[in-house]
Amino acid sequence: MDDNVRRAAIRAEAENVHEAATYASETQFEYAKTWRSIDRWIGSLAAALAAVSGVGGLAKLLSFSWAGGIAIASALVGAIAATLAARQTTEKAGVAANALRALQQDARIFLQIDLEVMAIEDARTTLQSLIDRQQQLSREAVIPSTRAWNRAKKQIEGGAQTYESEKT
Repeated sequence: MDDNVRRAAIRAEAENVHEAATYASETQFEYAKTWRSIDRWIGSLAAALAAVSGVGGLAKLLSFSWAGGIAIASALVGAIAATLAARQTTEKAGVAANALRALQQDARIFLQIDLEVMAIEDARTTLQSLIDRQQQLSREAVIPSTRAWNRAKKQIEGGAQTYESEKT
């Protein structure tokens, strides 16, 4: 296979890595946003229930039974929050999103700046490095929801991943 054919194949595969990293990073960001919202809502609900129980019981606005029942409900909501681990999911998705965004940028730089001037074997080595990173990040990332994927796709199609310098 001649170098021009190999370079074209390397370009095509690097474009696949770039596209996959683009969609995966945006999806992980959307997933992180969803879980951050869930964490805030559940945490706020647990805190509000605890406050109502405490204030209502101490101010004798609620009977001991009602104050106790609301306190138990607050503890239950807290237990649900701990079981869902929304904060940890948010953090993992955010870390994955940023790592995938870095991969996306590196693939773009390779495609737009380096590929045409690199020796073919160096280009192939760089491509393999990008693929290895992509596979590693895919293994480590949380599995996002379909909703996060659909939101990410809509964001990308709406221009969220288009840089001003790329527009003509």
